[in-house]
Order: sequence, then C-alpha cells, then structure tokens
Amino acid sequence: MPIFGKKEPVLPKVPETKPKFEPYEVHVMPPQFHKYLAIKKKGLGRFIIILLVILVALAGIAFGAFYFLIPMQKAPTAKPPVQVNQNLNQAVPANLNENLNLANENLNANLNMNVNENVNANLNQNENQNANLNMNANANLNLPPAPIAINYTSTLDSDRDNLTDVEEDLYGTDKRKPDTDNDGYIDGDEMINLYDPKQAGGALLENSGLVNIYTNPNFNYRVFYPSSWLARPTDSSSAEVIFQSATSEFIEVSALENPDKLDLVQWFLTQSPNTDLNQIKRLTTKQGYDGLISPDQLTYYLMDKNYSEKVYAITYNINELTKVNFLTTFKMMVSSFELTLQLPQINTNTNTNTNLNTNTNTNAPAFPM
Repeated sequence: MPIFGKKEPVLPKVPETKPKFEPYEVHVMPPQFHKYLAIKKKGLGRFIIILLVILVALAGIAFGAFYFLIPMQKAPTAKPPVQVNQNLNQAVPANLNENLNLANENLNANLNMNVNENVNANLNQNENQNANLNMNANANLNLPPAPIAINYTSTLDSDRDNLTDVEEDLYGTDKRKPDTDNDGYIDGDEMINLYDPKQAGGALLENSGLVNIYTNPNFNYRVFYPSSWLARPTDSSSAEVIFQSATSEFIEVSALENPDKLDLVQWFLTQSPNTDLNQIKRLTTKQGYDGLISPDQLTYYLMDKNYSEKVYAITYNINELTKVNFLTTFKMMVSSFELTLQLPQINTNTNTNTNLNTNTNTNAPAFPM
C-alpha cells in the first residue's frame, strides 16, 4: 500500500525456512504438548544419562576382569618338565639345579622341624617315665607291709577298763567302775600284770581266788586260768591242754618240739614258711621269755633261751566269732606262763684255797733211862 504517495519497494521473496528439530524428536503430537515429555533439550537429564552409561560400562569391565583373573591366580603354575639328557657329557640345565636346590632346602627344613619335634616329645616322655619310676620305687620302699585284717572285736566294755562286761562278771569286778579297788590302776591292766583288781596295796592275782594255777608235770610249765573254767588235757601226754569257758571260746596251751634248737624266728619259719615276718610281732613276756605274736594276734609262741628244745603255743580259739569276750584273760594267761623245769645252773665262781701252813712234827725215839 503506498504511503504518502510513494510506492513501497518490492522486496525479494525470501524462501520460508522450516524450524530445526533435534534428530531424535518425532513430532507425533503438536508442539504445545512437548512440555509433557520427560526429555529436555540440553538439560541435566542428558548429563545423568551419559554418566549412568559410563558407570555401567566400567562395572561390566571390572566384573569381566575379576571373573577372568581370579581363576588365573588359583591355577598352579605349571613347572616345565625336567628333561633328562641321555648324553652324560651334556651339562644339566640351570633350571633343574635351581629346582632341585629349592626342593632340597624345603625337604631339609621339613626334616629338621620334624626331628626337633620328635626329640622334644621323646625327652618329655622319658622325663615322665623317670618320674613315674622314681615315685613307684619310693612308694614301694616307704610303704609298710599290709596289715592283717582283724575280723573280730571285743564285746561290750561299759566302763572301758579293758575288761568286757562278761569278764567283769567272771572276776566279780564292778562293770560300772574302771578301778574297782581305787588304787589308781584300771582293772584290765591289773589283770594283765597279775595283780588283784579287787584289792589294793599290790595284792597278787594268784592269791586272790579269782584264778587257778594249772601245772603240767610232763612239759614243765604252769599257767593261770579263771577259777570257774575247766582245764583238761586232750590226751594222756598232756601236750595239749584246753581251758574251756562257759561259752564256745577256749584257750589252749600246746608244747611243740624244737629238736634242732632253732631260734624262735627260724623255728616259726619252718612251721609257717609262707608267713611274712613283717606281719608278726616280737615281745618279751613278764616272765622274761622270747615271744612271737601271730598275724591275727590269736596265738603267742614262747621259748626259753636256756631250754630251746620246746616251743609253747598259747592260742585263743574264737570259733569264727566276730565278737569275743576274753582278750584280756588271754593276755593274762600269756603273762602268767612260767616254766617249772629246774634248769642247770653254771657256777661261774672259782674259789682257790691255798694252805700255806706247813706242820713239821719230829718224834724222837725214847731212850731207856
């Protein structure tokens, strides 16, 4: 349209340009709906996507490297086979020597370690063995012989005076009073030492009427026994005499032969060769005789050194009882045992009478006056 009477210049016709689009855009919808798409042009989302792609690629490379490298580490390194040269003049390869040296060093180290361990173990074993041997030897040397089991005990002793209540009734002492005569000595000890337990002042048992005295003329001994008991020889020789109580218990005196006049211990071993001498006791009786007590303490063997042809055995027979009544009476009879044989006495006094007086009598003949 002309302005102010002038004609507008005719401009050349510029071709219409189309808007440029990203190569990945697809216009399916009108452009006004593009704001709802998640992808923005040249924004932060593109950078994040690229970074994620790189990280995934790196992770894949790392996983592949781990997968292939781990089996390679575990796989043993294959050693080249040792080549044996048939030609003896040809030198042995250096690698073989190195391998042999390494093997020898490892072998020597292992052998040394094993040898040291074995030596230490042997030393410990020897020390323990020596300790055990020494302990056993000392124990065997120091231990006393095993005692003989005594399978019996005394019956009731109410006043604890070493006389059972049965013995108190037997001798008429007070079973409720340990010292019947109040002389300071208990009744049982007075009986064993041959004193009257009912009378003070040193009264002797043989004069008390509480005991009888048995005399054996064939074997030359005498012994005390309770006055209410029965004394009877087993045969006419009177080699064995039984002193019977009111119960099944009895005490026996036997005269045994010793033709070789052996010592009492030697004689005992001939009679009981399997007896351990450590299990018997030696004693000297009140009358001064040598004695041995059997392991069960129920037999005393007595001998006079000046009359060794005989050994006298005094035995307490309890008939398998486990409660016995007359242990103190048994000891009293052993204390009272005495030989009646008059043994020859050797006169050791030497008297020399020398008469130094000389009588000289001269009778002159009578001359006739």
